[in-house]
Amino acid sequence: MRDTSLLQLASGGHRKRYRVERLPDAKPCAQGILFGGGDLLGWEVIQSAVVAEVGEPEGVCAVIFDLVVDRLASPEGVVFEVRRLDTEPGELAMEMARAIERGLVSEAASPSIKSLAAEGISSQRYHDLEEFEAAALESLAP
Repeated sequence: MRDTSLLQLASGGHRKRYRVERLPDAKPCAQGILFGGGDLLGWEVIQSAVVAEVGEPEGVCAVIFDLVVDRLASPEGVVFEVRRLDTEPGELAMEMARAIERGLVSEAASPSIKSLAAEGISSQRYHDLEEFEAAALESLAP
């Protein structure tokens, strides 16, 4: 895995950072998310999850799932460790949302994951990853 994003925001005098690592070839299973060459991200490790459609409504669009696996406090602020997976909109995204919703404690799945699992449509949409990450970061910590 490699670090694909490090968004920093200042809020109330405290910095918050959003560190993302992408999970290639991610597929849900009973124990968690399988990815790469058979690695497993277990449900018990995932603290919370958010999802959104990212891209242009009439153009290229992906459904991005961000799974928060750690929240680290430091003198410089809070760092959220996130594992990211993506799918195309449609049935695959809905199946992934259902698996995540089943695998996590109900409060850990965001309303947008619940919406995607139930209706096949994410309640969140952003033009680019930066906009999505900023919104996700703001929703994760005051």
